[in-house]
Amino acid sequence: MAGDGEMLALHLRRLRLRHFEVLLAVARHGSLTASAPALGSTQPAVSQWLAEIEAAVGVPLFVRGRQLKPTQQLAPVLRHARRVVADSRRLEHELAAVARGADGLLRIGSMTGPSIDLLPQALLALRAEGSAPHFEVVEDIAQGLWERFARRELDLIVGRLDERAYAPGLAAQALYAEPHCVVAGLHHPLGSGKADWAQAAAWPWILPPRHTMLRRAVDASFLDQALAPPVPWLETGAPGLVQRLLQASDCLVVVSGAAGRHYAALGVLQVLPLRLKVDVGPIGMAWAADDDSPALQRMLQALRTCAHERTPPAAPRPARPRRSAPAPAAAAARRRRGSGAS
Repeated sequence: MAGDGEMLALHLRRLRLRHFEVLLAVARHGSLTASAPALGSTQPAVSQWLAEIEAAVGVPLFVRGRQLKPTQQLAPVLRHARRVVADSRRLEHELAAVARGADGLLRIGSMTGPSIDLLPQALLALRAEGSAPHFEVVEDIAQGLWERFARRELDLIVGRLDERAYAPGLAAQALYAEPHCVVAGLHHPLGSGKADWAQAAAWPWILPPRHTMLRRAVDASFLDQALAPPVPWLETGAPGLVQRLLQASDCLVVVSGAAGRHYAALGVLQVLPLRLKVDVGPIGMAWAADDDSPALQRMLQALRTCAHERTPPAAPRPARPRRSAPAPAAAAARRRRGSGAS
């Protein structure tokens, strides 16, 4: 058995970066013919590369046919291939950043809340110190960020911490609590300051994607009031889309406290006096426990400092009292009666 292991290790050492790039392309496209143009190669060349990979690992990775069908052995090899290719690209980008005079490279994934206040403060603080790393920042919901992190496309996640942040091999630190809030357009009738969950249930909702922690928290807030969770008019986590829709409709949505304060300060949306029964995790940061790069360490310290200096958010100012308007169905009935009277 020891000899078999040594032989496998010897074969694996023959694999080059190009082998892994070919494997990822073939798995993505599902055929050698479709993979060849994407790789800038020919079908026979791709077939040869794939044969070399399978010879090295000692097992078939695809069942040949009109379409390639993956075998059970493909999944672990793909995970390794993604890590190898991602690490190679990270090295390429970091060397380019250092050549431009930057102090390394750091790829950050941020959720909406920290992107509004905490992360910009930390980035500006590092810039003020002089020589700083080159930063690449993407903004997404938790699911998207963790998928990127698993593919080694991110070095650091800044956002809501959940059970994924405490998986083996990761390090995480909570920084502060940030409750969510419910927001609506400036002229929404529920902005009278007397809104409750029963009234909110009558209006259309834009909800987070299903199976997310925030979606479960929203549902729990309605269930706590013996109300059925609303059927969403739209499911999305895109903040720009949500803001535009709220400004032009009577929808309601749950956002982070930082986002709610930001929209209210800009005068584009209003924060309603509704609070979730339960909230999701604190704002924090998560990274690979074995990553000791100076760029990461500097950012972690900057985030800690900015979080410590962060003043507690003021309570949202209630909207100017106005006559409370009826829910959509009642309003429509009133309009119909008025039309008949005339």
